[in-house]
Amino acid sequence: MTPQITLYITKSSPYGHYVEIALRETQANYSVYEVDLVDKPSWFTEKINPAGKVPAISYGGSPAPADNPSPSSFKLAESLVILDFITDIFPGSNLLPIDPVDRASTRFLLNLFSTTLRTACVGIAALRESPEAVLHAIDKLQVHMPAPESLGQFVTGDTFTLVDAVAAAYLLRFDRCLERDIGSFPEGEGVKVHHILRTSERFTRYRAYLSTLAERESVKASFPEEQVLAQLRDFWVGNRASA
Repeated sequence: MTPQITLYITKSSPYGHYVEIALRETQANYSVYEVDLVDKPSWFTEKINPAGKVPAISYGGSPAPADNPSPSSFKLAESLVILDFITDIFPGSNLLPIDPVDRASTRFLLNLFSTTLRTACVGIAALRESPEAVLHAIDKLQVHMPAPESLGQFVTGDTFTLVDAVAAAYLLRFDRCLERDIGSFPEGEGVKVHHILRTSERFTRYRAYLSTLAERESVKASFPEEQVLAQLRDFWVGNRASA
């Protein structure tokens, strides 16, 4: 029997989303606790993550409520570290290849996607940068996305890996937020960039990949779209209003 797993997240965050996607891909039995980062409970920093950041997990230990986890449970934070841990405790999940060379190559792509997409996300969410930052990020990564004529649906081929989990969490947010002009950028700029992404031949490969990710059950089941967009609108557009 698998030890208990509790995932602490806020649904608006792509970091927690890609961790949850990974857990769903393993078919793990886990529970989710949403942490209010605006009114963060004291027990979270005291018992889960002293840094107060999500995502975080507790693993193992005796059965206990999420807000009072067993002292014997293992606590872990930092999203990419948690992804590594998930692949270790579920080695048959195929989220990382077994072959050392393929595994290293996938880790390289994971770092590339997470760094590139995170930078673009921070820019449009908080730094009031042009949403064209998203265009540049996607353009940089498109060479690694499956071509429409290729046999594989995902970045490394036929198998969904951690790279695809990270890509899904960011790309879905970019697509939905730009479509609704949600961001710290000037009003109206998001819709323009969304139109380019949805119509330009330059982004054909991206559109095919996004469609594949959006239909993945682990992605759909962990993405309550309206809740996520409402939370992001409050923060991202709030930054625009205060400019």
